[in-house]
Amino acid sequence: MDRVIETTLWNYLRENCLPQNCEVVYMDDENLFDAGILDSAGIISFVCFMEEEFSLKIPDEDLLPEYFSSVASIAAYIRANTMRTS
Repeated sequence: MDRVIETTLWNYLRENCLPQNCEVVYMDDENLFDAGILDSAGIISFVCFMEEEFSLKIPDEDLLPEYFSSVASIAAYIRANTMRTS
């Protein structure tokens, strides 16, 4: 499976949301909020990054836990919405 989206998301999170040189390994399906990786302020920057990086417009009504709680759910959302807009 192509993991370009997941890799891009994790690179952003490592650079912007995790402590420098963080050695903890997180799984794609791990809840980013429960793990302390994202908070309500961090998700705003993350969404802006995703919109720019993946050429998406993410409507406010889509900012739901089922779409944005884990890297796996975010990648699925991006794939579904870039396919729809392509």
